[in-house]
Amino acid sequence: MLVLCLTYVLAFGEGAKSLPDRVAVVSVALGVLTLALALRRGTEAVPAEDRAALTGRLAQAVASAELLSRRVIGGDRVPVRVSFTFRTSPHARSATRPLVPNGTLDGLVADYGAVRPRRLVITGQPGAGKSVLGRAFVAEFNRRRTEAEPVPVLLPLGDWGRQELFRDWVVRHLVRDYGITSAHAAQLMDSGLVLPVLDGLDELDEPGVPLPDSRAQQVLDALTGFQSGLEPAPVVLTCRTDLYDVLEASGRPMLDAARVEIDPVEAQEAVRFLAMRQDAIHREGQWHPVLDELRAHPQGVLARSLSTPWRLVAMATAYEQVNDPRELLGARTEQEATDRMFARFIPASVRAVDEEPRHSPERVHAWLHQLALQLESRGGGVNTLVLPELARSPGALWARVLYAVTVGLLTLVTLRAFLLDGAVGGAGWAFSVLLSGIAVLALLHLRPRGYRLILRSAMWLPPWRSPLWAVAAKAALTGRNRWGFVVSSVLPALIMWRTLAPEQLGGMGDWTMALATLPMLALYVGLLAGQVMDAAVIGPSGWPRGGALIALALLCPTVVLMSLSVRAGLGLDAYMFPLALFGVLYCAFSGDTVMYLCWLLIHFRRVPFRLSRFLDWCHAAGLIRITGGVYQFRHREFQEWIARHPAPLTRPTAPARDPATARTP
Repeated sequence: MLVLCLTYVLAFGEGAKSLPDRVAVVSVALGVLTLALALRRGTEAVPAEDRAALTGRLAQAVASAELLSRRVIGGDRVPVRVSFTFRTSPHARSATRPLVPNGTLDGLVADYGAVRPRRLVITGQPGAGKSVLGRAFVAEFNRRRTEAEPVPVLLPLGDWGRQELFRDWVVRHLVRDYGITSAHAAQLMDSGLVLPVLDGLDELDEPGVPLPDSRAQQVLDALTGFQSGLEPAPVVLTCRTDLYDVLEASGRPMLDAARVEIDPVEAQEAVRFLAMRQDAIHREGQWHPVLDELRAHPQGVLARSLSTPWRLVAMATAYEQVNDPRELLGARTEQEATDRMFARFIPASVRAVDEEPRHSPERVHAWLHQLALQLESRGGGVNTLVLPELARSPGALWARVLYAVTVGLLTLVTLRAFLLDGAVGGAGWAFSVLLSGIAVLALLHLRPRGYRLILRSAMWLPPWRSPLWAVAAKAALTGRNRWGFVVSSVLPALIMWRTLAPEQLGGMGDWTMALATLPMLALYVGLLAGQVMDAAVIGPSGWPRGGALIALALLCPTVVLMSLSVRAGLGLDAYMFPLALFGVLYCAFSGDTVMYLCWLLIHFRRVPFRLSRFLDWCHAAGLIRITGGVYQFRHREFQEWIARHPAPLTRPTAPARDPATARTP
């Protein structure tokens, strides 16, 4: 833009002869310099004395994002008791263990404090509660940590690539999931102030992959070399028992680590948990046969089906108030019992979140089935649903084609409207070159890792009516942020001066246009305020709102240009020019949002158009969980089950009402 301004001033024998032209050129130059200053402030390193403040902000973001929902461990004020046992290691390089371990969910942090070096592997059967134990560890460790200790961060391993360094992968997740800058994330990692809690080692490879070539083995090799100075760096890892046994037997496990094994849920614990549920007290006739079966056959099919906290909670949810749990007594295999539970799980969860459900259970099942297929199609055990990356998945070719066609058409329409008269002077060629550069920036979003002119973490905004907006405004105007706010306000101030100042001072003196630009300035202030909020505090649904706000900020000047065209009585081409130019600019600034919209248009019959709102609703219903800034299915087993079943197996039965327990209206 600076080169084009200089070309306009000096070339073709014209130049900026009048004062308004000169003011316009100076305004553009100052605007570019202001943007450069703002970007430089956002990427420069933080002084070492600010590490405590930096870790404090990250800890606050983690605490807000990783709240351990009571629904996950049972809800109804009766949690499932998760216990674990330290296992001896078959090799010499293992960490020291506590002399008297607690072995419970609440005592995991204390046990970890006695482990030296601070490396821990949490193993268990599928659904045993490894992720729950990891989340509980993050929440409790973060609550107890001192300023000198690292911040625990829960990270799903599904998207770790073979060619990516572990340190770079953690930095990428801190930027994407918690909204901090890459420079801050790199400084935290290099200072040893991040404790990675890695979830899902057993979900990286398809069955049958040779162990030496597996991604799981490469992860363990990378973690073995992950050091803090000369000492092994702290890390916590979760993995399925049978896989880690094989990795340990191969002689290449994660060295210098202690290992804990989550105990199965015994039949007596399942009886205690289910008997204390509110529904079991109100509907004794339906629940007593189930409890009697668990007592009489602690190793039977039903007891084995409920031997993990996840399945136990799913069963309690599925038969809460509606449906008869006695139907599980007829199951001949664990798979049959699981199918019956999961068939009731979605309708019961939908009914629990809304008395009058916003979505029918059939629709929820069909939409979640499509999302599960999207994750399964990517292979490699991917279980994280990141909305901005949906259009870059292997099965989203048509969405990328639609995006490329859209950018090309908008560029051609803009050039045609601008060069329609055939008089292509110096300004015309300069504009053509500038527009081509913008189109190239827009097409760079098609790369596998994308291209971001604006950091995605700077676009995460809270809900429109959220009280977080007041917090964001206060944070933007106080402390270190106020100088960035002042620098970023130079360009809006120049725009207002240009529209309000009289012609003698280089302005337009147009109060109508000044009033038209006020909404754009208000949206601009909203974006600046939203940038100081942590992405994890806002949640993964804040990214589409940021894209919408940028669209509105660009649409305001477009409306002003169209209004001027209507006032001047120009034709259709004059109206198409600002609209097409707005489209190209928006694709360059927020191409991820446009690609996401293209993906929704391609799949509009398979998933809801307001997908982020639906996923937030599913999170409230207990079907989806949120890890940092991404969505995940409640459990990997649930994701695989719903991917195999495109439609509900059975419809929920009518509420079972006993005369003695029926409630009066």
